[in-house]
Amino acid sequence: MSVPTSDPLRPVTADEVDAFARDGVVHLPAILPTDWLDLLVDPVEATIADPAVTTDMTALRTAVAGVSPDSAGTGRFLSGVDHWLHDPVFAAFATASPLPAIAAALMDADRIHLYEDSVLVKEPGTAEVTALHQDLGYFHLDGDRICTTWVPLDPVTVETGAVAYLRGSHRSGLVHRPNWFVSDEPLPGTAGTPVPAIADDDPRLVRFAVQPGDVVVHHAATLHGAGPNRSDTARRRAVSVRYCGDGVRYELRPGAPTKAHHHEVRSGDPVVDHPGCPLVWSRTLGSAR
Repeated sequence: MSVPTSDPLRPVTADEVDAFARDGVVHLPAILPTDWLDLLVDPVEATIADPAVTTDMTALRTAVAGVSPDSAGTGRFLSGVDHWLHDPVFAAFATASPLPAIAAALMDADRIHLYEDSVLVKEPGTAEVTALHQDLGYFHLDGDRICTTWVPLDPVTVETGAVAYLRGSHRSGLVHRPNWFVSDEPLPGTAGTPVPAIADDDPRLVRFAVQPGDVVVHHAATLHGAGPNRSDTARRRAVSVRYCGDGVRYELRPGAPTKAHHHEVRSGDPVVDHPGCPLVWSRTLGSAR
C-alpha cells in the first residue's frame, strides 16, 4: 500500500500552540493532505457497515436512556474504536500520517505514542447528541501530554453536529466520570468527579466550522460534546486518533473499557514502546513507522 506524505502541509504556528495550552483545544485549518482522507473513505464505509467493529450509538441510546425509537431521527450515530489494530489503512493513518508530528508540536513532546483511534459518523437526520464528557476518564493514562486529534472527512457545521469544547476546562485538575456518550448516565463501576451541567449558550463553549484537511486537537482533559446532525443530506464522518507523550504513565481506572495490553501494566508504569501502544514519532527520528 502506497501512503501519502507524513509531512503536514504547513507548520503548527506559535499562536496555535498557545491556543492549545490556553484553551485546551485548537483548530488547525488546511494542515492535513487530503490524500489521507481519500485513502480513508473506503475503510470508513466498510467499518460502519460491520456491526462486529462498530457500535450503533442510536440503538445504545434507546437501551441506556429508555428512549423510544419512534422519537429518534432518521439517521444513525455510529462509532468504533481501535480500527488501527486490524486495518492497514487505519494503521498507516495513525502511525505514518502528519498527526503524530502535529501532536508533538502542540504538546512540546520528544516522543509520541499511539493510544487508540476511533470512527465517529452521524448520518443525516441523526437525533443523538454526544453528551458532554472528558476523554481522560476513559483512558488508562495519567499526565499532561495526552490529546485527541479530530479529522473530518466532510465539511462540518453546527447544523451537522460540530463538536463543542469547553475552553479552559483542561486546567481544572479533575478527572470526570465517563458516561455512555449518548446519555449523561455514567458507566457502571466508574469513579471520578461528575460532569458539570453546561448550558448550550455558555460563552466558554467554542465550535469550529471545519473542512476536510483541517484538524481539531483537544487536550484529553477538555470537556466536549456534539450536537445532532440536523441536515437532511450532509453526513458527518470523522476519524479521531488519540496520542500520548513524555511523562505519561498508566493509570488503570475502574470501570473504564480496557485494551488487551493493559493486563501487562500497572498504575504508575511509564508508557513505553509496546505493540498495543507503539512509539510513532520521536524528535530524533521523526516518524517512527
